[in-house]
Amino acid sequence: MDTRDPNESALSPSASENYDRIGPKPYSYGELAKATGLFSHNNLIGRGGFGHVFKASLDGETRAIKRLDYPGIESEGDLEREIMVVKSISHKNLVELVGYCIDGANRLLILKYFPNGSLRSKLDGKENVLDWKKRMNIAIGSARGLEYLHEHCEPKIIHLDIKPDNILLDEHFEPKVK
Repeated sequence: MDTRDPNESALSPSASENYDRIGPKPYSYGELAKATGLFSHNNLIGRGGFGHVFKASLDGETRAIKRLDYPGIESEGDLEREIMVVKSISHKNLVELVGYCIDGANRLLILKYFPNGSLRSKLDGKENVLDWKKRMNIAIGSARGLEYLHEHCEPKIIHLDIKPDNILLDEHFEPKVK
C-alpha cells in the first residue's frame, strides 16, 4: 500500500531538483571566458551574421560556444523565450542546445561540438570525403530536421537560413541543422 501524500512528488527531493535542470544549463560569463581562453582567436572556429563561435572545454566535454553579436535579441526576456522554444525541440538531425549565458549585454549559447565541422567545409575541402551515399544521407537527414521544425514544432519554426554552413556533421557524418 502506498502511504505517500497524493500531493507529494513521486520523485525524491534531489531527483526533483535535478529534473528541473534537464535541458540547457545556465553558465556564468566567467566560466565561458575561461573555457574559451578568454575568447581567444586560437579557439575561433566560425563566424556568421549572428556572432562568433569558439571551441571550448567545458565540464569535461568539447563544446561550441556561440557569442551572439546581433541586435535581434535585445533583452534577457527575448533570449529566455528563444531558449524556452529551443529547449523543447529534440530531433536527431538538429543541433542540441547544451547551455546558455545571459550576463548583462553578453548573450551566449553552448552547443554540442561536431568534429567534422560544417557541410561547407567538406564540400570546399581538398579531400573528397563525401561519396554519393554520404551526400544522400546528409540531404535526407537535413530535410528530416527541417521537416520537424516546419511541421512538428509548436509553434512552427521556419529556418530561413538553410545553407551548407548551417549543417554540421557528427563523427559518423550524420547531419545536424543549426
